[in-house]
Amino acid sequence: MIRIIRNLIPSPPAFGLALDETLLEIERQRGTTTMRLWVNNRAVVIGRSQSLAAEVDMEEADRRGIPVLRRISGGGTVYHHPGNLNVSIYTGAGQQWGGAATTFARLGEVIAAALRRIGIAAVPVGNVLRLGAMKIGGAAQARRGTGLLYHTTILVHPDAVPMEQLLRALHPGYCTSRVPSHPVPTASIAEITGAPQRLETIADVVAAGLATFLGAPPVVTTATAEEMQAARELAQMKYGDERWNQRY
Repeated sequence: MIRIIRNLIPSPPAFGLALDETLLEIERQRGTTTMRLWVNNRAVVIGRSQSLAAEVDMEEADRRGIPVLRRISGGGTVYHHPGNLNVSIYTGAGQQWGGAATTFARLGEVIAAALRRIGIAAVPVGNVLRLGAMKIGGAAQARRGTGLLYHTTILVHPDAVPMEQLLRALHPGYCTSRVPSHPVPTASIAEITGAPQRLETIADVVAAGLATFLGAPPVVTTATAEEMQAARELAQMKYGDERWNQRY
């Protein structure tokens, strides 16, 4: 059985990230697998080892009331908003898909193949998902022993706030002494195809493709009350705390 948690109502960003970490730890202990499809309210999310000052125009983020949070996975900075679908997989058997590069390749191809079935000609390149010459998504991982969190974004609709106004990696002269972002031209599926796209449709086809790959019958459910409470506590203690978010 593969548990699928599907909630496309935008959530507070600190809670969204906290539930990622909570479910990773639970699945690591159980040795089981859960998939989550979810959406955040507007937020800038930086990689675990990145410099906040180097990555984000904090004055602009503060002016717009957009929080900046640090996730537990590596990689570069991303902009979350309600047009951006997040797909997370948590498993207690992270070694089953090989190392980081192999995991990116295998799961990236599964997601791309699912999108191709509905006419979106996506192609995985490393941890990036491309549609033509444009990036439409990017993935990251966190590992704890045998536990693995793989999460990726799929940009379905554009946002009214251009990411260029927030992310320093998209500005001339970008430089950092810590883990860098690697900006490439990015656009939403709706912008590239010129056709309206339903977040729900994208979520359903991706979930179906991943469930087939994982090789177990999917069961759509919700997070338990205990998981939700643990995530709320973690959101307050960690992801809502400047000591974590501004540590570098």
